Amino acid sequence: MKCKHCQNELEQGVTLCPVCGKENPAETKAGLGAGKIALLVILAVAAVAVVIALIAGGAGGNTPAETTLPSIPAASEGLTSNPDPSDPAASTPVETVPMTVPADGNPDDVTCQGSYSVTDEEMAAAAETVVATMGDVKLTNADLQIYYWMQIIDFLNQNGYYASYIGLDMAQPLDRQVSIDGELTWQQYFLDSALDTWVNYQSMCLEANASGFEMDQEYADYLAEMPHSLADSAASMGYDSVNAMIQADMGPGATMEGYLSYLQSYYLGYLYYGDALEKVAVTDAEIEAYFEAHAEEYQQNGLEKTDECYVDVRHILICPESAEGSDTYTDAEWAAAEKRANEVLNEWLAANPTEDSFAAMAQTYSEDPGSASNGGLYEDVYVGQMVEPFEVWCFDAARQQGDYGIVKTTYGYHIMYFVGSDPVWKLTAEQDMMTEKGNEFLQSVLDKHPAEIDYSAIALGVVAG
Repeated sequence: MKCKHCQNELEQGVTLCPVCGKENPAETKAGLGAGKIALLVILAVAAVAVVIALIAGGAGGNTPAETTLPSIPAASEGLTSNPDPSDPAASTPVETVPMTVPADGNPDDVTCQGSYSVTDEEMAAAAETVVATMGDVKLTNADLQIYYWMQIIDFLNQNGYYASYIGLDMAQPLDRQVSIDGELTWQQYFLDSALDTWVNYQSMCLEANASGFEMDQEYADYLAEMPHSLADSAASMGYDSVNAMIQADMGPGATMEGYLSYLQSYYLGYLYYGDALEKVAVTDAEIEAYFEAHAEEYQQNGLEKTDECYVDVRHILICPESAEGSDTYTDAEWAAAEKRANEVLNEWLAANPTEDSFAAMAQTYSEDPGSASNGGLYEDVYVGQMVEPFEVWCFDAARQQGDYGIVKTTYGYHIMYFVGSDPVWKLTAEQDMMTEKGNEFLQSVLDKHPAEIDYSAIALGVVAG
């Protein structure tokens, strides 16, 4: 993926460009931004696997006084590893500020306290202190710990290697480093994000409950099994309890009950939000009108109303097999792969040749690890993304929905099924329209469920290394 601002190549999963320092929202390809309201319900990490993986190594934290924090764990422990010390970027200095306690800013926003870090003893005393309310829903310091650390984990998973480029040093106290916005400390930055996330989750959950919305059974079963999964993980890692495991990564006060509550809110809010947006329909005429209304902005981002398309395609990859285990193949081995591909294609044609049946066969036969579990589906494929023979077939001007065929590439024989295509301008405008409608929906829910936050009561415990 390229930065939409400066065209620098970005590593997979990285949204913040290390060259120009600008964000590249995942919701858009070349168009408008996602809007001022962060759709945290959609973007948040429901990361029990990440949390469990992090426990073994710790992930740094904020300290009272002068304590130095441990480095973020290696990639095998759940996060992107620290930069190579030989890399100049690894030693990029971070801007630090004096720790200012007591309160130093506006009592009604996150600058209320210069530092929110407290000792273990202070955290134990403040764990059940209520710091935010939304109707009858309350947020305690203990539960805030989880929201706070999930924001840090999410940020590092998105930008791990590049954190040093933007002035984040997990080996130093976050309450003394200036964040990317140039005003808040990193501690205040992540705390602000954590509180926004809690507000978004809880307002969406209240709306879901009020409407009688029920979580899909598979998610309910997953959450019901979670205590057992956490207990097994704690035991396998040598912890005395699940709480001890969670506190090792999220600090004193964090509990299994708080973490399960976090997951419950995440899933209920996420599913309700998705269900609400699925009911929103936009017509082709509305999409075109939206694009025309924002044509100047799109043009500034290099997007014009052309015939360039994104395509959706399914494929089943049949790879040649080498008798000697090499990565070069004889003519006979290629011929065997081609024969197998034709057999699979004919099996599909002889049965019930629909997209659904093709997807089922892809799950059974395809040797492409990147798409087999998803029925061989690649969505929004653009020119330059795939190997040439694959693309030539996909972007043939005569290609129609439901077309099929066999294509040979260096990987093997691809049994192709053409799902459809959309002009880039249309798909981008539709995505931006849905983002706006999603933001409007979220804002309407937030307006119905105002929250009150007592910043002076907030305390953040220290994560031990």
